[in-house]
Formats: sequence, structure tokens, C-alpha cells
Amino acid sequence: MNRFFSRFQSASFQFALALVINLIAWIIIFVQIRPGREVIPLHYNIFYGPDIFGRGYFLYIIPLVGLCVLTANFFFYRYSLNREKFAARSAVAVALTLQALILVSVFALKQLIVI
Repeated sequence: MNRFFSRFQSASFQFALALVINLIAWIIIFVQIRPGREVIPLHYNIFYGPDIFGRGYFLYIIPLVGLCVLTANFFFYRYSLNREKFAARSAVAVALTLQALILVSVFALKQLIVI
């Protein structure tokens, strides 16, 4: 049982999980929201409701930024692995946390956008 949980602690597994979460965000936007050229709400404020509107294809920026941060964190992890272990592990944790937050925001946008 301990060997099973040790796989979850490896950085390669966590980066792969972050990549899968990012891929799920891309798929949800592409398949379920289907953004196009129509104007849709891009930002929702709890006080005023939707406050930023734009073209639907701007929704692809959300997982794209996540993918860029994931790539930067991966290269930072590889760079700092032999220099500073804490910084390397922090890069893994930040990458996975950010991808989870991006997935939550995509789910929230999916609920907000009614097509």
C-alpha cells in the first residue's frame, strides 16, 4: 500500500496529472462551451454579475496561460532540482494547484455561459 502512495509523491506523476487536468480544461471548453465569434461573458463579478464581455475564442486563453505556466514550472523544476530541493518541489505544487484552479474556473464559466 505504501508503494501505491509513493507514486503520487513523484514529481513526474504530479506534472503528468497537471497536464491531464489542463487537457480536461481544453476539452470542456472545446466540446461543452463551444466558443466562437459570438460575444459571451468572460468575467463574472459576484456584486454586478457578468462585467467583461468578449469574443468566445478568448476562453482558450485560460488553459493556454495554464499550459505556459506549467511549462515554465517544469523547466524551473528541472533547473532547480540539483540546486534547491524546496524550490523544485514548490514548482510542482504550484503547477498542480494552478491547473486545479483553472479547471474550477472553466467549470464555473460552463455554468455561467448558457448556449
